[in-house]
Amino acid sequence: MVPWLSEAEALRLHIALVEDSLRLLRATAAESGAVPFVSFSETRSAGRRTAPGIARAAAGMERIAQRGADLGARLLGTFRSLRARGFRRVVVIGSDSPTLPPAVLDQAFAALRQGGEVVLGPAEDGGYYLVGSTRVLPEMFEGIPWGTDRVLRATLQGLHRSGVRAVILPRWYDVDRPADLETARRDLADWPRGVPAPESTRAFVRALLSDGRLPYQEERPAGPTSPPGSDRGDRPSAARGAARARVAAGRRGASRRP
Repeated sequence: MVPWLSEAEALRLHIALVEDSLRLLRATAAESGAVPFVSFSETRSAGRRTAPGIARAAAGMERIAQRGADLGARLLGTFRSLRARGFRRVVVIGSDSPTLPPAVLDQAFAALRQGGEVVLGPAEDGGYYLVGSTRVLPEMFEGIPWGTDRVLRATLQGLHRSGVRAVILPRWYDVDRPADLETARRDLADWPRGVPAPESTRAFVRALLSDGRLPYQEERPAGPTSPPGSDRGDRPSAARGAARARVAAGRRGASRRP
């Protein structure tokens, strides 16, 4: 996001995304029978000092410490920790998809209940916004080029070598680039009345609208263009998904007991 956003603005955006992800988790986990867990890289006391809104949003949720040299090791540690606590179905999502329809999480748990070993939610940047499993699979997290557009492909290849097939959910997006904030702006503009919205992200988007940085027009190289809206692929609309909210899983892990 930097330099399109200043470093201070990028930090405020990060805090807004985490706050909204936690609120989504809290609002929907109780309805689903899921048990929410949250894992922060910062210590609990440091988080309270630097981001009191996050601390409030996470109040009462159990914590899992993040351990490991890279994202794969930390994800693997999360799955191992929750399996050790007796959870047979574990779903983990990121904290940078605040408009993710909770109905997608319902699909993830349903896939695992119906015999799927692994479920993946592909992100539009080539990674994934959700990963779930009924068992610990180190091969799913080892040797992955994290931070690239090859993450999902490499994950699927690792699973294939192990003889494991993944259930693939609809595509969604992480808020990592200015164009992603524009997508979020459109989703928020269509948000249904009466359904809780990601208000911290909405406030951040409104500030960008007021100073003219949104709507965002991405510069594209000369050449053939796609029809308007075609870049959104086959992902469900935020409004439809939010209206059917029943299940939540949050990054850093929410699980359903056996």
